[in-house]
Amino acid sequence: MKKDASKFLKALSEGAEQLDRLNNTFPSLANNFTRNTVEEFRRRPIKLEQHFMVEKSCSSIGINNPAKPDVSDTDNEDQELTNIIHELLVIHGLEDVLDILQTKHQSTLNMVQLVNLAGPKAYIQALRREAREFQANAISVEQVAQLWKDFGRPTLDNSAWTANSVSMLLE
Repeated sequence: MKKDASKFLKALSEGAEQLDRLNNTFPSLANNFTRNTVEEFRRRPIKLEQHFMVEKSCSSIGINNPAKPDVSDTDNEDQELTNIIHELLVIHGLEDVLDILQTKHQSTLNMVQLVNLAGPKAYIQALRREAREFQANAISVEQVAQLWKDFGRPTLDNSAWTANSVSMLLE
């Protein structure tokens, strides 16, 4: 697995370098999203490398272990699961994290449980990253709000997603 991770990280590095060259060669086509993507990648190579250890970590802590653990084991497993979720959210979207946890680890988390375990800071970062990706693909904040309603994304203030709430999130 380490060899595959090394190849993947090398490919990501090459992709980031190519994107940086394109940003510099064609500055009129570059935007904040593409510039920030390169900067973000350069700041987070360790996080990306740690992502490849997630599968091993998940299997070692026994997510959804049918045996009844004592209270201290449950707290430790919740913390481990929270750490795994944070690592996955660095690279993947919310629905993808749920799919990965379900497919690879037989987790039965729903979106609200995922958001609660991730915590508000990680959730907001994931929402911002996704909204920026949508904007880079010419999807309006109104459309983003509607998508998030359709996806059943919890809001930050228990109201409905609106273009204004998405815009405020991006500021």
